[in-house]
Formats: sequence, C-alpha cells, structure tokens
Amino acid sequence: MIDGHIHYIEYMGADRLNKVIEEYGYEAVALQCIPDVSGKPTEEDAFRFKAHCKVPVYVFGGLDRGVYSLPEKNLKGALVGEVDRLMNMGCTGVKMLEAKPNIRKQWRIPDFDLDVWEDYWNLLEQKQIPIYMHVNDPEDFWDESKVSEFAKKAGWFYDESYVNNEDQYRQVFAVLDRHPGLRVLFPHFFFFSEQMRRLGDVLDRYPNVYIDITPGSELYYNLSERREEALCFFEKYQDRICFGTDIGARVLVAEEKKKLCMEECDSRLRLIRTFLEAEGDYPLRPDGYYITGEDRTMHGLGLSEEILDKIYRKNFLNFIRKE
Repeated sequence: MIDGHIHYIEYMGADRLNKVIEEYGYEAVALQCIPDVSGKPTEEDAFRFKAHCKVPVYVFGGLDRGVYSLPEKNLKGALVGEVDRLMNMGCTGVKMLEAKPNIRKQWRIPDFDLDVWEDYWNLLEQKQIPIYMHVNDPEDFWDESKVSEFAKKAGWFYDESYVNNEDQYRQVFAVLDRHPGLRVLFPHFFFFSEQMRRLGDVLDRYPNVYIDITPGSELYYNLSERREEALCFFEKYQDRICFGTDIGARVLVAEEKKKLCMEECDSRLRLIRTFLEAEGDYPLRPDGYYITGEDRTMHGLGLSEEILDKIYRKNFLNFIRKE
C-alpha cells in the first residue's frame, strides 16, 4: 500500500509518522508539501524525514507563493524557476494548492489559463513532471446554508469575493485542452463525487489525468449513497484512481503547533478501506476524531483484490512512472 497524499512538518513528530507507516504496512509514502498556517514551508522537513525513513518517500514540492507578488512580466519566468528549484531539490513532482479558493484569493493568483502560466505548463508537460493539483473544494462551501461549521471556522465558506468553482474548472479544462500531455492528479475525486458521469467524461477526454480518493468525508457519504454508480465508476476507471489519506492536513491548518493524532490517522484509514473493501451495508459511527455527525449506514463497494491493488499501489507508481 502506498499513501500518495500525506502532509508532514517536523513538529507533528517523525516518530508518529513512522509509526503510521509501520502499523499500516505502507511500502512507500508521498509527502505533499504545503506551508503550515504560519507560512512555514515544509520541503526541507520532508527531505529530512525521507533521509531516515525505512520506506521510499516521494516528495512533491510546493511553489513559493512569494512569486505572486511579482509584476506579471517577472512572474512568468519565476514560475518556471520554481519548477527548476523543486526538481533540483530532488522532488518527484509539484504540489499545487493554488486552486483552493481561499489560497487563491489570499495570494492573488492569476487565472490558470492566462499567458503568464504558459511556459510553466509547457515545462511540466515536456518534462512529464507529475502534478498533484487541488482544484476547488466541496460544492457546499459556496452555499452558506449547507457549509459545515468546521469549514466556516477554517475560512472555507466562499462568497462572491472568491473564485467561482465552475469558472475555475473552466480554466483548468482550458489548460488541459492546450496541454493534453500534462500528468496531473486531481485529489479528493476532483470534488465530483456527486457528478460521477461528469468526472468520467473528464477522464475519457484527458488520458493523462488521475484522481485520488483522499477524503473529505463527504466524498464517501456521496459515493455510498450512489453505490451502484460508484461501483461501475471504480471498475471502469480502476487504472486512474489513487489512494491517499490527507494524514497531517489538520496539523498544518491548526493555529497552534500540534503532534500528529494517531487516532485521527486510524479513523481516516478505516473510513477509506472499509468503504472500498466491505461488501454490503455496515454502520459508520462518529468517533470524535475524523468521523463526525450522526450514525449512518454505509454501502460498501466490495472491490476485487485486483482493483484494490491498483488503487492502493500500482496506479500511483504508474502516475509517477516508477513501474
């Protein structure tokens, strides 16, 4: 099993992440580097962890957000320079959180289909550098009547002053139309768990696009409610779906420095694996760590061992071209 979507910063505890790796039997992990809430970058922490880890560690480095304060005439070259900097550090690929609406607003990040990005996308396409690109958030985050209190407190309710999710999808599709060779993975099911037919159209149209099943919990609730459609989707696109947990994410967004919560890590993993592996109905109960809300009945997919092996490890290796 390879967890392709973990976040790490040293104060969360290398010993705790190593315990996760050992207890879950991970054969490799990928660290997706984003700054913590104070703005501290995490690439150097990731490489120090990699140096002492017993399993392979793939580091996806983030762009220095300071480049977005540059004049447009300088930004174009700076974006290319960021790719060179990360590759020279030894990164496997690039992690982009730029299309998360609150990050985009805070740093005044230009539309992704503008000319200022063209050399950047060209370089990534030509060198076949894999990209984990977070685009948008759950649809409910744009609806004040539906957004959760947790999301509001995190600053993830998006009114008219934020980029519209559909406009941002439009920009990303325009980029893919111009750069069909981009190797890009959209985490969190591309936030299309309620629009699987639309997501299938995306995967059909862009053969180098992958997705992952990293939660938000709403992803699993939505798939469970559409169990038969979800099962057909996982069977059809079994070569394009990767595994990830987002372990460490809540540490990075916390106002105070925290240790990695082992119980939350376990809650995330159980949510994912039970849904993929269990055949038929099973109870999901709040645990006070990651699973919240009320008791609910989930409808597991009961995927075959062959499909599970692809999701849990093979597809990630194919995405980064290590298999």
